[in-house]
Amino acid sequence: MQKLLFIAPHLSTGGLPQYLTKKVELIKDEFEVYVIEWVDCTGGRLVVTKNKLLELVDKDKFFTLDENKDVLFTIIEKIQPDIIHLEEIPEYFMDDSVARKLYSVDRDYFLVETSHDSSMNTNNKLFFPDKFMFVSNWQIEQYKNIDIPKILVEYPIEYIDRPDREVALKRLNLDPSKKHILHIGLFTPRKNQKEFFEYAKALPEYEFHCVGNQADNFKWYWEPLNKEKPDNLTWWDERTDVENFYQSMDLFLFTSRGTANDKETMPLVIREALSYQIPQLLYNLEVYQNYFDDYDSINYLDFDSFDNNVIKIKQHLGEDIINKHEEAYVICTYPKTQASVDTTLECIKSLKKDNRRIIISAHCAVPKVLQDEVDYVFYEKNNLLTKHTFYSGYWLYHSHYDTYVNLKGEDNDRYHGPACYTSFYNPATFAKGLGIKKLHYINFDYILKDSSYIDYISKKLDNHDTFFGEFEAQEGKCYYTYFFSARPEAILNNCKFIETEDQYNNLMDEHGSESNGIENLYYHIFKNNKGNYIESREKFEADAEEYFEFEDYSMVEYYTILPTDVDNHFCPWVTISNAKESKLIHYTVIKNNKLIIDRKLEVRGKYSFWDLIKYDLTDKFKVKFEVSDLNTGNHIVTHEFNLNKNYFKNIMPNNGMFKWKGDRSLYEDKKIKLMHLVTEPKTNPKEIRSIENIKDFCKAKNIKYEMRINTIWTKTPPKDTCNRPDDVQDKPGYYKLAPGHYGCYRAHTNALLAKDNMEYDYVLIFEGDVIIDSDYDELYDSLIRFSRIAKEQDQDLIGFGNPYQNRNLNGPKIEDVYTNVTPFIPAQSYLINKDKVKYIQNKVKNTKWDAFDMWVCNVAQLKVGTAEKIYTKHLPGFSIIEQKDKSTDENSPLIYAKE
Repeated sequence: MQKLLFIAPHLSTGGLPQYLTKKVELIKDEFEVYVIEWVDCTGGRLVVTKNKLLELVDKDKFFTLDENKDVLFTIIEKIQPDIIHLEEIPEYFMDDSVARKLYSVDRDYFLVETSHDSSMNTNNKLFFPDKFMFVSNWQIEQYKNIDIPKILVEYPIEYIDRPDREVALKRLNLDPSKKHILHIGLFTPRKNQKEFFEYAKALPEYEFHCVGNQADNFKWYWEPLNKEKPDNLTWWDERTDVENFYQSMDLFLFTSRGTANDKETMPLVIREALSYQIPQLLYNLEVYQNYFDDYDSINYLDFDSFDNNVIKIKQHLGEDIINKHEEAYVICTYPKTQASVDTTLECIKSLKKDNRRIIISAHCAVPKVLQDEVDYVFYEKNNLLTKHTFYSGYWLYHSHYDTYVNLKGEDNDRYHGPACYTSFYNPATFAKGLGIKKLHYINFDYILKDSSYIDYISKKLDNHDTFFGEFEAQEGKCYYTYFFSARPEAILNNCKFIETEDQYNNLMDEHGSESNGIENLYYHIFKNNKGNYIESREKFEADAEEYFEFEDYSMVEYYTILPTDVDNHFCPWVTISNAKESKLIHYTVIKNNKLIIDRKLEVRGKYSFWDLIKYDLTDKFKVKFEVSDLNTGNHIVTHEFNLNKNYFKNIMPNNGMFKWKGDRSLYEDKKIKLMHLVTEPKTNPKEIRSIENIKDFCKAKNIKYEMRINTIWTKTPPKDTCNRPDDVQDKPGYYKLAPGHYGCYRAHTNALLAKDNMEYDYVLIFEGDVIIDSDYDELYDSLIRFSRIAKEQDQDLIGFGNPYQNRNLNGPKIEDVYTNVTPFIPAQSYLINKDKVKYIQNKVKNTKWDAFDMWVCNVAQLKVGTAEKIYTKHLPGFSIIEQKDKSTDENSPLIYAKE
């Protein structure tokens, strides 16, 4: 067991000794604990906490130092501690000579410091421990300029049930018929009992109680107070039964303010009061960093108004009366379907258990069944919609597919922000005339479980005019709007009346919001409102989960036609995000005037629908989704899409993408042939390696492999059929045509002229020294995409082994393909669709020969697309065309594989 030595500046009753005592209590079974009391300043009287500590530590392990502090090192030498823990920084209580020796760089113990002060100028720190264990986050921030590990160790809050009030008060011989107010703490200017005394004088009907010692070194402070102590205030001195006071009193009034040079830290009495669940009023000091905001039992005093604080004390001790008739729920709903009506009705019933009035705010006709259940209905026929300025995409990832919907395609980015805005504004316009002072806005898919939460918010609105939860979204800070509360005048004073989409969108510029999203916009509209009460995301969401049931009726729906990565297939797509739904979707597809699909889709909750339909650019389709209510049969909306060549080429690509991850054979019956142009397949090392690689790919992807063995051309090439006869010669040279060029041309064009090419959806041509330098699946998926893009962009061939850099990029970049690229160098691997085979064969038959890559662009004038990524590379070695070795070292690494 490790030995742990604590050094305490003093053990007089107070926060520091109590914090130390609690630590010892919690760790005494894990460490062999020793304690040194630096100086005994209890005077034999202020010993309540010291006595508690002595009960926890063996007598032979407790030491009190006299004036000779060097005894410290005798004790250390004797016990050989593993850890020495100072309960305050040494600069505050140790002589420099002692501290220097204790903090010696060759010390063999681990040194830890705690501090119970928040005023230290850390630039003046002289001695540095191995670790800081601080009692508050303020201290961690305060010491951030010191690069030493720091952790927060807070005094624990241990919730204890409150006993019967009358029994607890009688235990202290106090009158239960009176209200009792408590203060605990050493009598010092920082603890500010002077102000506590003033409240006692101002409120003689209540009993005030001070528990805490009056030390001689602060006699100058407490003695004048005692002389003017009001009759309704009792000083109890130090007590060993302080828990009786916490448990019996009606209010803990902690008046500590601190000063610039005498700050509070993290008072233990506040945490003890939390443990005993006594209501508290205190000042929200800077050093607390809003730590206590989330505690319902704590409210804050007004720094600037004694009179307001007197009122707060009275309110805390008075009967908790809320005039619920002066408050109303505003249910924002759009009851167009039976499911939305049922969900709204469920929301109403949950609210009717409370006695607040209920208002429906809607932008469609409200059924009588809902009108009969509420007090008021505000129906605005003008259902304002707009385009969302920030969110433009929807993603769904599934084991079988990935979906991206571009919301700007097919009008899927219609956004109901303006409708929400007016739903909030409209009820506020007439609430005041109805005597309604507080509005609680709630989306219709939230079901209230416990109205005590609304009571809690109502109390906040006694001193504030809004209640929001704040969160950070992608576009910026936001206030939740599915539930919030406000006084009607706060809505009317901060929000403008709007009638049009443009007026709504103009609010972005007026308030400086990042988007026109209602939650982001509401943050910027109200952020400077002085009467806001803002709760953190964590607390707000935790309370929402505790006090509401969420039916998730977000009303987000998308109907669209998506392109897919399955060649020549499009995807009708539907997304419905509501957890409860009652829709019947009649889904039909007509192809070339013939009905090919007729299905009924029942939607009862969250729903995603997809289909994959094969098409050709010459086809014409009509895809229709007729939506009606599943229960009533009433028509809701019809989404109709007319698909033709223009749609496939110019509209559908902008709608998003559907990527199929399942069995592709279900949708693809492509016949693909790969023609491999070799010369010496059994002896040429490059070709042997290439054959092995290419065959492996073809086998893995069910591609027809055809080895085409070509005789190496050694004679002078023919001039009469040459496009550049003057450049023909026997040996390679700059811009010359040698035997190797002619042999290469013949190899490619003979492959292009193969009679069975028309039997395949597309053919691939690979030169004999090429290997696939990428993942097989990636290349295969890309080939499908290249084939599609070639058809859509009228490209005669697509190369995927030639760089686009330093080329003429004459056409647009489509996805990952540059179109109409010249020149086509090197022509090592490329794809030709079936619909281009005869066209290219005709070019071969009716044009003169040239170096093949030159022939493609300059002679045949084919339209060439080039993939952004290089998927295949040449193997380094002897070049038949150039009659010399070519390797990565001498040529671009973009087109050559590593040796």
